Amino acid sequence: MTTKTATRPTLKYFKPSEFRDWYSLMSTDLLVKLDAFREAWGAPVRISPASRGIGRHDGPNGTSQHNVDRWGEVRAVDVFPLVEVRPGDYSYMESATDRQRAYDTAKQVGFTGIGLYTDTQPGNMLHVDIRERKGDGQVAIWSRVAGNYESIYDVLA
Repeated sequence: MTTKTATRPTLKYFKPSEFRDWYSLMSTDLLVKLDAFREAWGAPVRISPASRGIGRHDGPNGTSQHNVDRWGEVRAVDVFPLVEVRPGDYSYMESATDRQRAYDTAKQVGFTGIGLYTDTQPGNMLHVDIRERKGDGQVAIWSRVAGNYESIYDVLA
């Protein structure tokens, strides 16, 4: 795996080890936005342990923002934002209200690709990325429910 020489940002909420072997290839912009998301969210955010939840080697034609072969860096990460159910007690995001808040927060901090997955374990997952905006300037948004990709508005409050 190639290592980027760019200086890594100082993160308030995440440790390099949470990004496993991908940390040196993480986009600085992605890391900064992820830390800002965690600050605005106000509760822990867990990085997905899935093997393809951070970086991937999908070859030069693979279009995923996770694909370091195409972009030269990891530009996407899958996370599990936790919600406080009692002071100091957290659970995984499950409700449409929590998904709406995660979507709004991700958009607020500047992510340009936002996906909400209700078919993941141990709870609902949030995909965030820093893709280039299309000509209309809109954020790319989607959801996945029971393995099917759908409108994000189907899973929001």
